[in-house]
Amino acid sequence: MTDTNKRHNVDRVILTMVFLGYLIFNGILLVRHELWRDEANVWLMAKGLSPLELFSEIKYQGHPCLWYLLLMPFAKAGLPFRTISLASYLIMAVTTGLFLFKAPMRKIVKAAAVFSPIFTYYYAEIARNYCLIALLLILLALCYPKRNERCILYGLLLGLLVQSDVIILMGAGMISLMWLGENVWKGVRGKTWGPVLNILKGIWIPLFSLCLLVGQFYRVSDSPVFQVSSHGFWELLKEIGDYACWILIRLTGRGEFFCQLFLLLLAVLLLVASVQLKSLWAAAVMAGAYLFEAAFSVMIYQLHIWHFIALCFVLMWTIWVLYLQKEEKKPAGKAAERALLGIELMVILLSFCMFLRWNDKEESSSLANALNGVYSDGVYTAEYIRENIPQDALLVTVNVPYASTVLAYLPEYEFYFAGNGQKETYADWSVEQEKKISFEELLSWAGINFPEREELYLLDSKDSCLTQADRLAECEVLYRTSEDTARGEEYTIYRVILE
Repeated sequence: MTDTNKRHNVDRVILTMVFLGYLIFNGILLVRHELWRDEANVWLMAKGLSPLELFSEIKYQGHPCLWYLLLMPFAKAGLPFRTISLASYLIMAVTTGLFLFKAPMRKIVKAAAVFSPIFTYYYAEIARNYCLIALLLILLALCYPKRNERCILYGLLLGLLVQSDVIILMGAGMISLMWLGENVWKGVRGKTWGPVLNILKGIWIPLFSLCLLVGQFYRVSDSPVFQVSSHGFWELLKEIGDYACWILIRLTGRGEFFCQLFLLLLAVLLLVASVQLKSLWAAAVMAGAYLFEAAFSVMIYQLHIWHFIALCFVLMWTIWVLYLQKEEKKPAGKAAERALLGIELMVILLSFCMFLRWNDKEESSSLANALNGVYSDGVYTAEYIRENIPQDALLVTVNVPYASTVLAYLPEYEFYFAGNGQKETYADWSVEQEKKISFEELLSWAGINFPEREELYLLDSKDSCLTQADRLAECEVLYRTSEDTARGEEYTIYRVILE
């Protein structure tokens, strides 16, 4: 066996150990994770809606249909709510395996990234659609060398990326433009339309997917956070610049000076590598995706850490593609290689800072909370109901989004929302689900609609729709969450006697 083969085998063993460690560590976090309302609402919609109904409803949810459609067969098959966590865990397991064994980065960079919040916990355990962004970007990087040979596959991946979430729209668009631009330039140099005609087989797919996305969110009525007419264009640019720095502050927990210096150095290294490789496309994808999230936060909706972690995967895609371009073009000198080494060192620094931030006491989704805290009390509240309250009992909730976590665990029970007296299904953010009702009106509703009942069970939570909540002090408390939860999902169950 040659030294090269021995070194390759040793590398494989090390990466396998890292991968197994990742699976075990995240498996422990998965077992300890309590599902919460954002996960529950997706599951309830996937279970209760048809694909056509979902398409008409999705604009009120803020995310495209792909994640819901992926979960729909499992939800409709009657599998338990916990299945949604297993889905995200498996998706991130595949993503991590491809990254570890296929990405051209150094082993220490890969290990640092996979055990940081980039790959661990936020996307692997908290089951939301963002894990699809991670998987699709890694697949796009893996398929980059064959992009012009397998145009339909590459175009399909881009189309699915568009449908994964609105926050990655600019990244998907820039990668599509990069693919088109590379082939246009190749055609110009070769004085032929062949390369462009070739990729037309696949590049129409992300464009069609964009049209589908527009159809899903047509006539969304939410107002922008930042009104250009009131504050001015230059003020808008300043706000976007400030938020671009805040993204890194939120990810790392470091100060403003550190984050500004980090962004400047990363930009310089990406520019040096791009100039040496005679292609600015990969760096432009990174810059476009980053600025898009900053602008989105300022103008439309303030984004959170889950959205910001998606930028880390755009960075992984960028580094991967730069390495592939280096292999294709074989630039003279060491400048490109040194720039890529510098970028990898910055990934290690980013991963380390994000891990420290994850362990910060101020972080609601901290590692301590993930292992020992209570993320939501929905699962324990549901267990109490299943063990102590009959299935045919009259169950009433006071807040649809908060109650949805409990509902998702109890598909055999029927719940009614006190605000409108309707059966509760999922949070649709409508005016109907924001209605208020007095305690006396609730008793009257129960007496009219369920005259044979002698009692109802009230699931109380935050932001109650009851305007006389003090009257609950007269009722018997059957269950109450004993401590604060990371997501504010504490519950009390009252037995209300109907006269």
